[in-house]
Amino acid sequence: MGDDMGPVSFDDSAVIRLLDHQIVDADGHHLGKVDDLSLRQEGEDLLIDALMVGPAALAPRYPGLVGRWGWAIWRRLNDADDPGMVLVPLGHIVDMGSDVQVDARTRDVLLSSFGLENWLRRHLIGRIPGPKGGKHLPEESHPARTTPGDGTGEAAEAPERGSTGPRHRLTELLHMDVVDATGEPVGRVTDVRSHAEDIRDGIALTSVLVGPRLMGSKLGYSSDEQDGPRAISWIIGRMHRSAHWHDLADVAAISWEERRLEIADRG
Repeated sequence: MGDDMGPVSFDDSAVIRLLDHQIVDADGHHLGKVDDLSLRQEGEDLLIDALMVGPAALAPRYPGLVGRWGWAIWRRLNDADDPGMVLVPLGHIVDMGSDVQVDARTRDVLLSSFGLENWLRRHLIGRIPGPKGGKHLPEESHPARTTPGDGTGEAAEAPERGSTGPRHRLTELLHMDVVDATGEPVGRVTDVRSHAEDIRDGIALTSVLVGPRLMGSKLGYSSDEQDGPRAISWIIGRMHRSAHWHDLADVAAISWEERRLEIADRG
């Protein structure tokens, strides 16, 4: 582990407990957020092996022109040599709670990726009387941004959407059309559960939640771990009463190109 911490375990929804969570250092300074999660296929298993941070990870999550415009604007305003993404292998995570805490090495890499943000903070936001801009670190000199790597000296490879290879993105799996063994549609993937005794070995996806494509899924209300106002939980629970968890072993096939998942016939 990057800061000589013990193993970090995980047994929860990767959507609710990891995706879009804030990334912080040991002092609680904000370093960004989890814009996506990198998946690696090993045989029949799908493992989360890295956090994806930056506009190149976030923009493809938005449909159509919104995503393309957001990426194009960022590219015009930022360094042309910046790939727009940092991959953080899970071995650099120190703790996971309401925030994701990373080690000092990752802190430096993420800070060095803030070229546009630092420019805006120095020349625009910093000139406005009174703003503090949240609990961010003061501007410093940091090394050139690179992927932290997995401790072996090798940089992780960024997964491309729709790839036929072994690397994918979690948000590709979310909202995939789901069909049964006869090809009949049964819903969409709205959540995933995952488990790891030690996240350095990867977080294995264990089951997928299949149900209607509704906002409640993004808020976590369609999960068994419902919380929040009881009235809202009841209403959205009724809207999601047809949602069901399926073990990953029940998945017969995943087409990343066609964005379709097939559930095997249990009979």
